[in-house]
Amino acid sequence: SAVNCSLLGIGERTGNVPLEAMVFEYASLRGTLNGMNTQVITEIAEYIQNETNYDIPPMTPFVGANFNLTRAGIHADGMMKNPEIYNIFDTETLLNRPPKVSITNTSGVAGVAFWVNEYRRKHGEDELPKTDSLIQKIYDWVTEEYDFGRVTMISDAELEQKYKELIS
Repeated sequence: SAVNCSLLGIGERTGNVPLEAMVFEYASLRGTLNGMNTQVITEIAEYIQNETNYDIPPMTPFVGANFNLTRAGIHADGMMKNPEIYNIFDTETLLNRPPKVSITNTSGVAGVAFWVNEYRRKHGEDELPKTDSLIQKIYDWVTEEYDFGRVTMISDAELEQKYKELIS
């Protein structure tokens, strides 16, 4: 009937589960959210981060910057075909956190296509396929970056700049 939790695991050292994890464990056990608005989890995390300057570790489940982010092209390809292949629940609906892809040397053309379609906010019939010439040009640029020795991910700002350059 009751459980002790912490917010984002902050200050925890005795085994209390982060509240955001307990919410989904509860839903899993009960089969219902019982009216809970789970998008508030994201709002709480943003509030704590903005008001306290606390850096949430990127790999933190549900609230970290790298939660539901992939760098692997095979995962991006799976998400384009059926989001449940990579995401076990609808993170956009439940947390207001759509799946993301970070472009690296392992992202492949599928990762680039996923990034471009998310950037353009196009889904379904409006999505650009992996075979689209724009996707291919961006992918070729990404490949060239790594062929010339790049070892870091390509930032969203760099991708946005390349996208705008190619469509103008």
